[in-house]
Amino acid sequence: MGTLKEALGYPFLRAGLIMLLLAVIISAMGLYGVDKSYSSNGTLGKGRHFLGDEDFEKSYVYYNRTLIISSSNATFSVIQGNVTERYTQLNGTVKIIPTTRPAIDVFNGTLNYTYTVSAKDYPYAIYSLIAFVLMLVGTVMAFIGYTQFLRDVKEGKR
Repeated sequence: MGTLKEALGYPFLRAGLIMLLLAVIISAMGLYGVDKSYSSNGTLGKGRHFLGDEDFEKSYVYYNRTLIISSSNATFSVIQGNVTERYTQLNGTVKIIPTTRPAIDVFNGTLNYTYTVSAKDYPYAIYSLIAFVLMLVGTVMAFIGYTQFLRDVKEGKR
């Protein structure tokens, strides 16, 4: 029977295994994540106010949003997509965990807010497409090299 050293003498098998190893390394690089964050705060008067940075929130995935509102005798609504939460005569602080970029309708009074968004960015994830192609080509090449090796072993050339 042939040994591993003899099998690696076949160029197709060797190239295929190298491609598979590169595919694993490149796909592991795609898992590297970078934390990104955005924060804003201020005072809101009467009217509708959209919080956050639309470009930031469209660019990343896996958000953690926090909205902290404090006021004395303000009436307002927090709108998140199709859900509206109404607060009447709020004296104190409320913490809201929005699921979407919130809008606030202030009906009377003023309120102070702090809006924080943190997200995860995967800058090398696009290279996973290259890893996928390498995996496919490497598998085919390794299979071709392995069948050549087995054929030579069967014929007694090795």
